[in-house]
Amino acid sequence: MHKTLITAAGVSAALLAVAATLPAQATGGHATATRQAAFQVVAQGLHGPRGVTFASGDLYVAEAGEGGTGPCIAGGEGPSCYGRTGSVTRVRHGKQVRVLKRLPSLSNQGTHDAPIGPSDLRVIGRHTIVLSMGLGGAPSERAKLPKLGQRQLGHLLAFDARTGRAVSLGDLARHEAKANPVNEPNSDPTGLVQAGGGRFLVTDSGGNDLVRTRLGTVRTVAAIHNRMSTGPSPVSYESVPTDVVRGPDGAYYVSELTGFPFIPGAARIWRVVPGQTPTVWASGLTNVTSLAFAGNRLYAVQIADKGLLDPGGPIGSLRRVFPDVSGKPSRPVASGMFAPYGVAIHRGAAYVSTGAVASSGGTVIKVPLG
Repeated sequence: MHKTLITAAGVSAALLAVAATLPAQATGGHATATRQAAFQVVAQGLHGPRGVTFASGDLYVAEAGEGGTGPCIAGGEGPSCYGRTGSVTRVRHGKQVRVLKRLPSLSNQGTHDAPIGPSDLRVIGRHTIVLSMGLGGAPSERAKLPKLGQRQLGHLLAFDARTGRAVSLGDLARHEAKANPVNEPNSDPTGLVQAGGGRFLVTDSGGNDLVRTRLGTVRTVAAIHNRMSTGPSPVSYESVPTDVVRGPDGAYYVSELTGFPFIPGAARIWRVVPGQTPTVWASGLTNVTSLAFAGNRLYAVQIADKGLLDPGGPIGSLRRVFPDVSGKPSRPVASGMFAPYGVAIHRGAAYVSTGAVASSGGTVIKVPLG
C-alpha cells in the first residue's frame, strides 16, 4: 500500500488510502464530526463533492461521482472502476439541481469510495462550464476505458450546459505521458483558474506540476519535486499540488496535499509567476486541497488536520493563511468538518464541500467569515 503512494501520490491515491481506513458508515457520509452540524448546509446528497464556484449568484459543485462496475484500471491503491456517475450540481435560490449528469467517474472497486472524476470548475458566460476531470493513474491506463472515458478523464473540458456536449481544452494526461517532469507518468487534473486570453492554469496532482492550456495545447508552468522527510528513517515524498488561485498581486498561488506519509505540517503554498522560479509563500500546513482569496486574505481547506493517516479519520478545517514572512501561523476559521475539500467565497461567507472521500452523503456548508 505505502509503496504505491510513495511513487504515485496523486489526490486519488491519497483519498483511497484514507477511505480504506474508515468504517462503512463514514464512507457513506454519516460519520461527520459533531461541530459540522453547527454550519448551515446549502447542498446535500452529493457524490464525492470537490471544487465549488459561484457564477451570477449561483453555487456550482463538481461531484466526482461513485464510479461503477467497470471496466477497471490500475489506480493509486488498486483497481479503480468506471461508471457514468459524475455530475455538476447548481444551487439557485435554495433549489438544487444537477445541470450536468452521467459524466465519467472512477472509484475503488467494491466499495465505490474515494471517487475520481469531475474535480474543479468555472462557469464562463451563461452556458459554458469548464471542468477538470481526474484520472488518478498512469496515462496509459486510460486506453482500457470506454471511449467517453478516454475522451474526458485526464482532460480540461468545456461543456455546453444546455446539451452536455464537451470540447477538450487540453489533454493533461497525454501531456504528462510526454513531458513527465516528476517521477513516473501519473496524471490527476484537479484545481483550475482562468488566466485570460483563452488560457487556464491547472494543477496535475499526479504529475506534481502546474500546467497551462490554450486552444488544446498544454505546457508545463512549474514542476514541484520530491522532498525527504526528517527522522531516523527518511523517506521521499511528493508535493501533490491540488489547487491554484490568482492572488491580488497577479501571481498564482498553488497548494499542496503532499504524498505519503502525509506528514502533518509539511504542506506548503507556493507563489508562482510564470517564467520565474516558484517560491514558498506559506508553510506549516497539513494536506491542503483548496484555496480562495477574499481581498488580500487567503483561506485554505485542510482535508485532515492531523494528517491523512490519522486513525480518527479525515477531520479537517478552513483556515486563514498568512505568509511566512509575517511570522504568523495559520489559524482555524471553522473546524470539525468531515473530509472537506473545495472552497469558494461569496458575500462574506466561505462555502466548503465536505465528504470528498465518500460516494454519497456529501454536502456544501456555509461558513460566515465575519
